[in-house]
Amino acid sequence: MRLTKILFFVLTLAFGFGFAEEGARAPKFQVGLDSVTFGWPSVDAKGGIVNSFGINLGLGVAYRSYFEPLYSEKGSLYWEAGTVLLLNPYLGIGYDYRFNEQFFVGGGVNIFPLNLLLGGILGGSVGATASVLWSVFPTIHLGVYLY
Repeated sequence: MRLTKILFFVLTLAFGFGFAEEGARAPKFQVGLDSVTFGWPSVDAKGGIVNSFGINLGLGVAYRSYFEPLYSEKGSLYWEAGTVLLLNPYLGIGYDYRFNEQFFVGGGVNIFPLNLLLGGILGGSVGATASVLWSVFPTIHLGVYLY
């Protein structure tokens, strides 16, 4: 609950400051309800987000790379890789849309290959079904870039 309040405060603060500045900028951080909960984006020469690396709420790390740079008022497909609890890896694909220089939303699918492998090892139709259900997660996310 406390983390939710802190995240809400940071997003609100960032929202207010976003309208006070004009011009192309390169973000220093990103914060959001996302697989990269707190991260460091990399940008190209024109200010498009190329990739980001950071930590997630699952107590792991995450890396997202865009197929085309993510510019304001444009979208791009991405692939990502990361961990949950630093031990359980995942891979993902999805699409993000950047409304302006600050806000983005998106969605995708994350796959946990270790869960699939363990379901196959445990065997049985119930184990295999549960393994697939716990291995493929659709996601919806949003966040802000902080300057």
